[in-house]
Amino acid sequence: MPQWARRNNMDYFYEHESELFTFYRVPKVLFTEEPFKNMNCEAKLLYGLLLDKMGLSRKSGWFDKQGRAFVYYGINRIMEDLGCAHSKAEKLLSELEQAGLLRRKRQGLGKPSALYPLKFENRIS
Repeated sequence: MPQWARRNNMDYFYEHESELFTFYRVPKVLFTEEPFKNMNCEAKLLYGLLLDKMGLSRKSGWFDKQGRAFVYYGINRIMEDLGCAHSKAEKLLSELEQAGLLRRKRQGLGKPSALYPLKFENRIS
């Protein structure tokens, strides 16, 4: 083991340890397909976080009158999860909207916006 790894208490994963952690999934097409290649990597990560929250939508019954799933993911929580400032979090949400991967529905004063992650398949030519 390299000395830097020993100094930092780093070790390898062994057999049963290879599946110890949960992961966020970010669709590969966001990195490989033309409509998304130039997107900021943080916006792609945010999209993955939004997709992860879709499971909570199912459990919480967060569907509109048309049956479309949405999530509540407040700007402060996005800032905390991504370690960024308010302006950056807003910029990333706007980038997802411009890429056709997100719609926001404002709920009114003091209420978080309903965020509708959109399917990426429709954006691929």
